[in-house]
Amino acid sequence: MPEIKQLNENLQQQAALYQELKQYAQKKQQALLRNDLQEIEATTIREEQLLLEATRLEKERLLWTERAARYLGKAPETITLKELAERFPELTDVRAELENVVMNLKEVNELNNQLLKQAMKVTNLTVSIMTAQPNGSTYNRPGEKENESKTVRFLDRSI
Repeated sequence: MPEIKQLNENLQQQAALYQELKQYAQKKQQALLRNDLQEIEATTIREEQLLLEATRLEKERLLWTERAARYLGKAPETITLKELAERFPELTDVRAELENVVMNLKEVNELNNQLLKQAMKVTNLTVSIMTAQPNGSTYNRPGEKENESKTVRFLDRSI
């Protein structure tokens, strides 16, 4: 069945693409740890390009899967890669490779997400410290009440 050969090629391309995405996610992880904003930005741009290619490949995969499902007399939305691999053994290796690389990519992305959340907490804490209102004043003009004194902020939040 030619659709299975095309599907296999598509899945191999997707596995290679996800492997490359994982490598960029690992680069981003190192850049996050170094706080290298230029590297983070460059890596993110490349990841976006790869995701556009992944979207194209996924649309193509859906087409080949739909044809294979019809050949098997199944509804395209109900068929799984596991089921296809059981029916067409040539898909077994690529299925295992895809599962492995997607699982690894997910783990790296989850760690990157945690690192980004930590960085945001540090940034928010720094901003709140810099914009905090002083608790009391050290000097008031004679006859001026404490709450009438002008507060000076290091950084104005309204900017």
